[in-house]
Amino acid sequence: MTAKKATKRFPYIATVIAFSAIVIMLSLGFWQLERKVEKDERLESIKIAKQSENITMQQAFSDIEAFQDYVVTANGQPIEKYFYIDNKIVEGRAGFHVLVPYKTDSSVVMLNLGWLAATGLRSELPKFKLPAFDKVQGILYIPLNNRLVSETNTQYGEFPALLQQVDLAEISKHLNIDVLPAVLRLLPEQSDFSREWKPVVMSPDKHLGYAVQWFGLAVAGLTVYLLSVVKWMQGPSPTGSEAQKHQDKNRK
Repeated sequence: MTAKKATKRFPYIATVIAFSAIVIMLSLGFWQLERKVEKDERLESIKIAKQSENITMQQAFSDIEAFQDYVVTANGQPIEKYFYIDNKIVEGRAGFHVLVPYKTDSSVVMLNLGWLAATGLRSELPKFKLPAFDKVQGILYIPLNNRLVSETNTQYGEFPALLQQVDLAEISKHLNIDVLPAVLRLLPEQSDFSREWKPVVMSPDKHLGYAVQWFGLAVAGLTVYLLSVVKWMQGPSPTGSEAQKHQDKNRK
């Protein structure tokens, strides 16, 4: 009696896993291309802003997205309540960005005074002397909130306040007043602070490079999968020589 021929089962689970990974890698590649386009547009906006004249607070906050990266001139007085933004690295050194509220005739805007090096002790914040300025010039900046960063300082009204990021909603709670939805990064000048602002941390070329890497990994993954399928198709049937030997042994 001849053995009944069985069909090989297609590796459906491996196929689903392989194509899921390929789709994810392609998605990441296209996301990096989108980020490249966004950075190109941002750099062009910065170029235009640098060539433009200074604008007033009223102009800036009439359309903050359109006027981001423009130099804004404001008149007012600082409120001596300081916010230290943790984990800011400059040239390999840990430190803080220091923000202070600035009261104008009509509103309160947060000023980023710049970067100060850490003291080396987590319990001790670096000290500085606040300049007595009734007029400031700063670059309009819209802070981006990282949803992965959770704020832990809920001691509202206690200063100086240490925060994990520039969260203007949290800053408003600490001050118990509304602040404008953007920050003025003060222009570089002689002071205790370092003010080397980098509006674009990662260049468009780097995003393009990451996109190429993700697309390359997707192609490599698809190639490996196809080669594995070809090998599976060319492999022996489950009713091959080993199965036949097993049947002969049972007959004996």
